[in-house]
This record gives sequence, structure tokens and C-alpha cells, in this order.
Amino acid sequence: MTQNELAAQISARLSVLMTEEVASLRAAIGHLDAERRALESGDVDTLPVLAARKSEVYGRLAQLGDARTALLARAGVKPAKADIDALFASGPEWTACRKPFADLLELAREAHDANLANGLMIRAQMKSSQQALAVLMSAAEQASTYGPDGQAMARTSRRSFGSA
Repeated sequence: MTQNELAAQISARLSVLMTEEVASLRAAIGHLDAERRALESGDVDTLPVLAARKSEVYGRLAQLGDARTALLARAGVKPAKADIDALFASGPEWTACRKPFADLLELAREAHDANLANGLMIRAQMKSSQQALAVLMSAAEQASTYGPDGQAMARTSRRSFGSA
């Protein structure tokens, strides 16, 4: 097999692989959008289902990424953007890879940004919940005890400071 034939074979497989990665990233972005809507509306019941779906897609993306890296290695290229761009510009056999690679980079940025935004919302909601819980716990600790006459009684500590 000649070098050009090998390059054409790797290019064809790489193009198909990256097209599948693009489709998987679109699915992940769909799950991230659904997660954002659930967070905004307070629909916490759907979050575990969405998390499972995202995890499944991310697992598939990891497999596809590993396969892409292996194909690039067969072509003699490191998985760095500059090296990949140089490979795809090196000859007509790589033309089919250019668009899926550009789409892949764009969607990866979009997914990253959506994931960060959702993480910020989750952290804000957790902080709010923790503050509300702290207020409730403080109020419970300060609750008065009433005696038989209806008057507030001084609350004594339940802790033992030692015994003689």
C-alpha cells in the first residue's frame, strides 16, 4: 500500500469517526440544555436522568476521542490542533476531514461553556439551600421550651461538662 493510499484510508475512517463525534457532542449539548432548563425551573426530579444520559454520551465521546487519537498517530500526527490543521492542509486526501474537525472544535467549546454555566447554577442553588438550612438549624436550636404555665423556660444545655 502506498503512502497516499494509506493516507486516503486513514482520512476516510477519521472523517467518519469525527462525524460520529459531532453527532455525539450535539446529543451532549441537548442534554446540557435540558439540564439548564430543569435547573431554571426547579425540576430537580429530571436531573438524575439527565446526568445518566450525559454520562453515557461522555463515555462514548471518550471512546471516539481515543480512536481519533489512534488514527492520528497512524498518520504520524500528535493530537494537537496545529499538527492536525497541518495534516489536513497537507493534501487533497484530507479534505473530507476539515469540516468535521472544525465542527468538532466548535461544538466542544459550546458544550464546555454550557457545562460551566450549569455548574455555576448548581453551585448557586446549593449555596442558597445550605444558607436556608443553616437558618432553620439555628432557629431550631434557639426554640423556646414552655413550662406548664405557658411561660418560656430557660433552655439548659444537654452537654455534660464532667461528673464528680
